[in-house]
Order: sequence, then structure tokens, then C-alpha cells
Amino acid sequence: MKERYWFTNEDGENILYDFIGTEKEAVKYAEEQAKILGENIYVNLGEDIVDVAYA
Repeated sequence: MKERYWFTNEDGENILYDFIGTEKEAVKYAEEQAKILGENIYVNLGEDIVDVAYA
């Protein structure tokens, strides 16, 4: 089921555009971006953190 995910850094700042897709797709996108940006990215759905992509 496709949902809207959003991404934050360790300071809680929104750092990437929202992503619409499955949780697996959102986590994969976050992992790719974490490597590029060199910082951990928290994958959020609603008010919950569903995963963390480590740099």
C-alpha cells in the first residue's frame, strides 16, 4: 500500500522531499540519500519514525 513518507535528520529538520510509495521503497530511497548526504536519515510516516537509514 502506498503511503506518504517524510524524512528528517538527527535534529528533526525535514531534509528531503516527501516520498509516496511503500515502506520498503521509502527506506531504500533514504539509504541512498544517507550515503550521498553523509548523515543519518529518519523515515517518518505520520507521527511515527518507521526506520533509520545510517550514513
